[in-house]
Amino acid sequence: MELTRRQVLALIVAVPAAGTISACAVPRTPHTTPDAPVSTTATRPGDVPSRHKSTNMQQQQGLSGVWTPSANEVLPDIKRTAADFLETAGTWSTVTDPLSRVGLVPELVAAAAILQPSDAIAGSLRVLYPQYGGIATDEAAVIALFDQQLTYSTESVNRQMALDVRLARHGGGVWQVRQIKALTSLGEQQTITGSALAVIDNPSIILSAPARDDVGTGRVDETLLRVLTGLGEEFTFGIQVMHTGHIQTVFPTSKVSNHAVGRAADVREINGVRIVDYSVTSPVLTEFMLRASELGATEVGGPIDLNGDRAGFFSDDVHRDHIHLGVTPGDLPAQLR
Repeated sequence: MELTRRQVLALIVAVPAAGTISACAVPRTPHTTPDAPVSTTATRPGDVPSRHKSTNMQQQQGLSGVWTPSANEVLPDIKRTAADFLETAGTWSTVTDPLSRVGLVPELVAAAAILQPSDAIAGSLRVLYPQYGGIATDEAAVIALFDQQLTYSTESVNRQMALDVRLARHGGGVWQVRQIKALTSLGEQQTITGSALAVIDNPSIILSAPARDDVGTGRVDETLLRVLTGLGEEFTFGIQVMHTGHIQTVFPTSKVSNHAVGRAADVREINGVRIVDYSVTSPVLTEFMLRASELGATEVGGPIDLNGDRAGFFSDDVHRDHIHLGVTPGDLPAQLR
């Protein structure tokens, strides 16, 4: 029997959060776990005031202040290690040598050089949000979104990037950054479609700079764009990453991810609340995931699994802090079957 969205919301029950906190986890800053979204009252420049819109760049990105781990994190030490590394290596001046100070192995120095452009004379980096990209026993990946101010001889430039940071540990010890994956591209610019413009121009869809650039290539899947536009009619949500900066395979396998070909997006927050800060019993999560499937998403992964071991919906430790929306040609939309 197929249940309606209303019936599912009525039947939802508490589900324990997956994963175990590592013994070497850093101290966590307590966060509330809201059952309802927190609204805002600011607006974007030029927009009609709405409780969903915002006025400054940080608010437009759906992020403000210094990132701290949520009380609901599966392995906060992984995120903290990646964030500390990036902020140390990405904050520098000509009189310092942070790549040496953070103890980089030689093969990592070249990859980390993306944080220190050769023609810049100083940098200041702040991690906005580190998202789980993959978790194994002694290996992990973090997709870190950050802002960096670069100072040149004649000007200062602000940039926002997402990087695929790989970590490892030996014998259950301390996590260490081992690799930064090189950025990839969706390919040559194509004619941008109306669906792409609708996503870019929608004030309810808060795109990170890398995600906005991906949509702007004209290469993001049309069905996925329509899913996002439909969700934007009912929710305000922030997209952490689509292609650029995301893992290109399904960690830790070699299977190509839908992110690699412009057919997936990761949602970091809904209505101003980070996914990881929602209680798993929150109807907001259920309603958002169900609506994505109704709009055509064939992969809907998040903090809860709405159909058990069947295809479509899924949940695991990696997706405790974001909702994955993917579209695989030929597959049916995720269903409660």
